[in-house]
Amino acid sequence: MAGLTRATTVALMSVLALAACTGNTVNPTPSPTEASAGEVAHDQILEERTVAELDAFRLADGVMPPTNRWYSSLAFGEGCLPVYPRPLSVRVCEGGISMGVTTPVASEDAIIAAAMDDVTVTFDGADGLGEVTAADSVGASLAMGPATVTIAQGWPAVGITADADLTAQLSVAFSEVSEGVAAATVAGNDYGIVLANGSVDGTVLSLSNGGAAAIFAVPDGVDVAEFAQALGAGPPDVSVASSLEGFAATTTVTYGDSPTVVVMPAARAASSGQSCELGTYATIEGPYAVCSAAEVSWDVPRIEPSATLDLSEITEQERATLVSTLQAESAADFEFPADSYFGSKALFRLSNLVQIADALGETVLADSLAAELAEQLRMWGDPEGCAARDEKCLVYDPVTRGVVGLAPSFGSEEFNDHHFHYGYLLYAASVAVARDEGLADDIGPAFDLLADDIASPATTADFPQWRSFDPVAGHSWASGFAPFADGNNQESSSEAVAAWNAVALWRGLRGDDEAATVAEWMLSAEAEAARRVFLEPDLSAFPEFDHQTIGIHWGSKRDFATWFSAEPNAIIGIQLIPSPPIAVDYYSLVAPGTVAATLEEASGEGSGSQFADFLLMYAATQSDADADAAWDAAVALPEETIDDGNSRTYMLAWIAALRD
Repeated sequence: MAGLTRATTVALMSVLALAACTGNTVNPTPSPTEASAGEVAHDQILEERTVAELDAFRLADGVMPPTNRWYSSLAFGEGCLPVYPRPLSVRVCEGGISMGVTTPVASEDAIIAAAMDDVTVTFDGADGLGEVTAADSVGASLAMGPATVTIAQGWPAVGITADADLTAQLSVAFSEVSEGVAAATVAGNDYGIVLANGSVDGTVLSLSNGGAAAIFAVPDGVDVAEFAQALGAGPPDVSVASSLEGFAATTTVTYGDSPTVVVMPAARAASSGQSCELGTYATIEGPYAVCSAAEVSWDVPRIEPSATLDLSEITEQERATLVSTLQAESAADFEFPADSYFGSKALFRLSNLVQIADALGETVLADSLAAELAEQLRMWGDPEGCAARDEKCLVYDPVTRGVVGLAPSFGSEEFNDHHFHYGYLLYAASVAVARDEGLADDIGPAFDLLADDIASPATTADFPQWRSFDPVAGHSWASGFAPFADGNNQESSSEAVAAWNAVALWRGLRGDDEAATVAEWMLSAEAEAARRVFLEPDLSAFPEFDHQTIGIHWGSKRDFATWFSAEPNAIIGIQLIPSPPIAVDYYSLVAPGTVAATLEEASGEGSGSQFADFLLMYAATQSDADADAAWDAAVALPEETIDDGNSRTYMLAWIAALRD
């Protein structure tokens, strides 16, 4: 298919201008590990302070609060909200659970697989909403009276383990179909229970102490007994490992010592060499293959972290234009907002100007910009900053176990969007410290904690492993407590990619090679998911959905929407902000026809001017002609359409680096 033409780009920019004129290995553990040898504890660096007024947590003693997980609402909030271990929904309510297989339904602007309460299990002797006893990046366990309930990404069942002899009441009668296996049909869906040291008598489930049961939905055309035999009754014992080799970043998820049933996107199953003869489930991401495996591995393209644009081959005319815009933007008054999001974006903008000034040989200007950047970073990295002021400083929340930047924004005091905010700060710090190693003496300890907050390579006494990153899904979750009936969500895939790029850069500068390698794996996985889930999703199963891209990805739905605007340019542009230098590595993998259709929609009916700069940068990645057209449009782009985290200089430098 043809790439975006100069005429298409110019037409796009005409609409936008007009609009501007008008307006490593981990297992679930019941308690965090102690800080490893040589690790500096948070309380030796930052003030402790809980910024938000928090409701009581449903957590067993010693369990790390599982913020930013797909199942976070199990531990926080009012409760009884569903979570989505795809293809199921699971709801924990008074004294029990309900579950069901979800069915995606598409409309023009959304693909929704609503929660189903087909099978309810109420445990005798249990009350309340239970409490989380183990939590990690893949799944969680909850204590409910005499039962422990386990759910996990990639495991299409709900596990029940008896901590004492127990009985439970089922909402539907199950009939025995073979030894240790019972089945029922609810609303046209077949369900099964496989048991170890237990029995089902109609609506009564009984388990002996140490016994186990797994409740599952049966894929169409699959025998329930065959599925039960492959699944087994015991819950999975999950671990995750990662590696980088050559051009591949590999994720390996192990579900135990012997095979069980695992599910994954059909394309992943096809490339992983698994035996997937147990049918398929329909999900909001298309068909999921049902496989028998103890371990699953898959590769994504490896992306190496970077904070530099290659300007070595630009023309004299391009250089002159860049120097002119750089001088003009450097002479303007810089605004540094106080909050942890817009304040951090401002430092990202400034750090890119520093990089470009150095690349152009404008040393005096680069030194001046770098000095201002260092001054701002010292405020954020001052361990005692929050004792003196209520903004541009960091504290450690000992309740929710993480770093909170003051002033918080977008709910960051409740751990929303931490990877977005801190990615900007860590990128700016990486640029500054790469230029001046001595700056690390001032900001290093506090910024190390920022990196640990969002990407600790292991669970410690202070931080969870990979706070928001979901290794099975391959992407992050943004809401801290996920107080939604649709589960958790992520909107800005590109800011998540930028976060792991920044962490990898920072870890490398700090000499922590192991943590840098883990961050590079996260970067590679998130970039692949940004393309697969948001920018170029396979929507062939949903012809009713009338868009090329996804704006918000939820546990139970996919929306062409944003939290802040209904304009197509905003919905598409939020997947492109802030376009760090490494973004071209995955933008360029998107089919030119998809890019053209996406940009056409971004300039269509109902569109405005927001993110016009990033839309141009995206257009430039597809061909030489597209880059030429984008350059001309970027030179003429109205100033008010340039994002506060971007600059005309960086936009033009990005495009120039792509032009032959």
